Amino acid sequence: MNRIARIFENVEALLESRESPRAVEVLVVQRPGFIQILRRSLTELHDHRRVVVGTPAEAEDLQQIKYWEEVLAWVKNQRGQDLILTSRSMI
Repeated sequence: MNRIARIFENVEALLESRESPRAVEVLVVQRPGFIQILRRSLTELHDHRRVVVGTPAEAEDLQQIKYWEEVLAWVKNQRGQDLILTSRSMI
């Protein structure tokens, strides 16, 4: 995993010499490794769902499984070896 420590300011704000209200942080992860982690996590969620079948925890597990299966499908459809994840935070 490569974490880019620099914070990229709003380009327009930089050009106008004023501060941006939001900063952008970037995390670069290896796509194949991220897919592997998601698959393992989904396997654990499915195993846990089998243990709690018929209880209120099953519904929560099913919701989590659906969400992470959608994330996995999106990641698998991306191209290249790396994924770039971004986050905007308020300064």
